[in-house]
Amino acid sequence: MKIKDIITESSGMFSRKPGDQFVHTDGREAEFQGAEAYPDPDQGQFESPEQRDEAIKQYEDSAHLKIEWSNRPTNGMLAFAIATLKDREGGLRVWGRYLQKSQHNMMGKWKNTEVPAGWSLAVKAAKKIQAGYDPQNLIKTPNVFMTTDKVINTVKQNAPDGVKEAFVQNLTKLAQGRRDVRFPGMADQMEAVRDYFGEIMHPLALEGGVILGQAEDARELLADGANWANCQMRWPMGMNEPLCDSFMIAPNGQEIGISSKGGAGAKASAKNLWSAYEDAVKAKNQDLIDTAKYTIQVAKVIVENTSVEGPVVLGKALNMPGVDDQLLAEIKDCIKSAKRDYEGLSQTAVNLLSNFKANNNLPGFNTGNAILSALAKLVALEINKNPEFSKGALALLNQASIIQVYTTMAKDGNDAVLKDFRAVYPPKFDGRVVIDAGKNYTSTRIIGKMAFSFK
Repeated sequence: MKIKDIITESSGMFSRKPGDQFVHTDGREAEFQGAEAYPDPDQGQFESPEQRDEAIKQYEDSAHLKIEWSNRPTNGMLAFAIATLKDREGGLRVWGRYLQKSQHNMMGKWKNTEVPAGWSLAVKAAKKIQAGYDPQNLIKTPNVFMTTDKVINTVKQNAPDGVKEAFVQNLTKLAQGRRDVRFPGMADQMEAVRDYFGEIMHPLALEGGVILGQAEDARELLADGANWANCQMRWPMGMNEPLCDSFMIAPNGQEIGISSKGGAGAKASAKNLWSAYEDAVKAKNQDLIDTAKYTIQVAKVIVENTSVEGPVVLGKALNMPGVDDQLLAEIKDCIKSAKRDYEGLSQTAVNLLSNFKANNNLPGFNTGNAILSALAKLVALEINKNPEFSKGALALLNQASIIQVYTTMAKDGNDAVLKDFRAVYPPKFDGRVVIDAGKNYTSTRIIGKMAFSFK
């Protein structure tokens, strides 16, 4: 049984990475594989509890596994989610949770603590995420903030009582240009503060003049020398701009991204690459545009087409056999009609499906999604064969309107204290950039466009 990979960087079971460990009080261990919600988010709910229960039975029969439930259903819970895990011996187990409805964004809808009795998340990173110190929990809106006072008041409203006072006081200090930032009694949560609350601290520290160095180079070049205090701020809540944890909006309209966790492991989007290309055009940097020509062509297709059309257009550009407008029409027809079988498919569709195993007994399975998923993965493999793609992507990202900000903290007794901020501009992304279709394209649903990862 194959379950889709999950987009990370948010709270809950739908953020878990394959390989994350759960432990039981009796010493057993289980390795997280993936999670999925049913029915398809476009449907949202099953029509009745009976239909929901029949879908569950179909799943258990096809997977040859019994679901271990973490809650009891009511008649109003007309959806469910499952998580697949692997034990030490390689056997699979499935956990389930009844839900009100299935949504396109399931982040935070199934908490890490809402698992069968005796089990708990073991990974160190999970403790940081569970702390709830990130912008998604403390800011909760993608709206633009005009002043630091409004940011601080928002955090004050949303922060847990135990840390509210420290968070508000320290943000106020940073906005005033003070560096004596201390989190009393939070030494054991220092990493959560640094890596997640840091995403909120950085814009306020810029406005207060606490972060200098190469950040000043970015301010002079990108903001036309305007003071950070005259900029607006926003924190993205979704995955459209995954490289950037926050943005400063300069008076000249330029959005300057802040990457609070720069380096390997970051995620990029076609929007990131396309914005970097637009920056290169504005700067009349023809050498960069020539270097990144192939990458720009790929990003342009993804940006300008829907998640359904993009892989087909790329497949046509790559001269993949049988990938044409007729295949696109076939995929759309299958998706629209909720087709679940393989009868009457074109030879191209059959050939694509032969490359990947797809279980059409899974609840929510759609033949069109399965064909598109197979095509997207083959397109990604083909693009990644060309070293020019990674070369161009790195060149674009390393001249993008992004400041990488690193936070150094230390433990002082039971307290966590700020030591320093370090800004890097232009950014210095390294490694290898690959196009990735595995996270957003599955046989049950298409949840986004093709993305990019650092290897």
